[in-house]
Amino acid sequence: MQLRMRALVAAGAVLCAGSAFAQTDPKVAPKTVAPPQVSADVATLQAQRTALFQRMLDKPDDLDAAFKYAALSAQVGDLEAAIATLERMLIFAPGLPRLQLELGVLYYRLGAFETARTYFKSAISGPQVPDEVRLKVEEYLSGIATAEMDTRFSGQIRAGVRYQTNANRAPGLGTVLTSGGLTIDPGSVGAADTNAYAAGLFHYSHDLPSQGDSLEVDLVTYASKQFERDELDTVLAEVTFGPALDMGRVGIDNAVLGIYGIAAGVFVNDHFYSAAGGVGTRFVIRPSARMSSLTAFEYRYRDYQESSAAPTANNRDGNEYRLYTSNSYIVMPTFMLNGGAYVQRTESEFGYLAYIEAGISGGFSYAFASPLGGQYGPWTLSPTAGFIYREYDDADPVIDPTEAEIDHEVYVGASLLVPVAQSWSLLADTEYRDVSSNYAIRDYDNLSVSLSVVKRF
Repeated sequence: MQLRMRALVAAGAVLCAGSAFAQTDPKVAPKTVAPPQVSADVATLQAQRTALFQRMLDKPDDLDAAFKYAALSAQVGDLEAAIATLERMLIFAPGLPRLQLELGVLYYRLGAFETARTYFKSAISGPQVPDEVRLKVEEYLSGIATAEMDTRFSGQIRAGVRYQTNANRAPGLGTVLTSGGLTIDPGSVGAADTNAYAAGLFHYSHDLPSQGDSLEVDLVTYASKQFERDELDTVLAEVTFGPALDMGRVGIDNAVLGIYGIAAGVFVNDHFYSAAGGVGTRFVIRPSARMSSLTAFEYRYRDYQESSAAPTANNRDGNEYRLYTSNSYIVMPTFMLNGGAYVQRTESEFGYLAYIEAGISGGFSYAFASPLGGQYGPWTLSPTAGFIYREYDDADPVIDPTEAEIDHEVYVGASLLVPVAQSWSLLADTEYRDVSSNYAIRDYDNLSVSLSVVKRF
């Protein structure tokens, strides 16, 4: 049962396989007014801005210097300076489509949608507008229309195949199970397998009468079909729903407090495996144009169901408490750092199934121009790594009656997102995971590789 549970958790983890799962979208992602200097740090950019500002004072009609200054200002998050510079440039180059496009993008990032719309429409009003400008304007106009709607719906669907060297997260043949020398059943050792899977992330938002507040509904789904190990076939879904309150009412700008209910269900090997219900609260803040942070606390009661495939599953019934945080920092428009941490308490009537778990992870996303010259956006590489510590309350009397289980888990991985059409991408990712435990039966490692198609809407 422990091996089945770990395989289930690992299968569901594909929902979050790599930060590249979320493709750059004009509705949510910051843009730059010019190709960034990816090798420069913030101090270097500021020094360059100072030199360019002095050049603009000396030669106000130097459009090249002004455009570079605006680009650097956007990179360091000073959108107002970038806007002021570009608007002065319009005096010397009125009607320039690319200039009007960049102004529209900057106003869009500030949330000034009406002004952004004016510039976007001006950018495509002339007789000779480059196709790439027209395409980008249409994306942003669509994003503005969506943002101004009282009701919004968005999501992503991912489908693909995944190969694992240890699909059931089990130890190798001959692993000692007890101090008496009993070995693991050969039919339960780690085995390679491939599965086909589909995952979905769906978001619904409806504005409430109070300014800035909304009703939010999020749905996560996952389904996989193994090529050989049918006992690992999995279907799961979780929905969260509740209000999101604008914290500007208490003097905290660019922040939202969400309060929500939780409902979930899992099927394994065509049998109903578990149901869960609970509540949660999350605090999301963007203290600057570069940084965003989410902190949440969630409670669930998990009710497991006995079946012929899992005859002792209900031994796991109990409460689950989880506190986690996720943070990102945009170093420059093409490079973003991300990291997170969590602590979780899982309870059970049986102490050898109850545990506390804590983890930390970190990585980055780097966007770079397509080496194939694609027109649908940059490729994004996202390496990640993490560590998990897990300690159980009591010893398992079957394995070791004198010592409770303690696990150390490390993982490294990377994903590559490749846009191939408007709102369509290919996603390749790989991960290596190793678990070391004082219970030899819990030791395993696994290498997984997957290729999938991602559709966002």
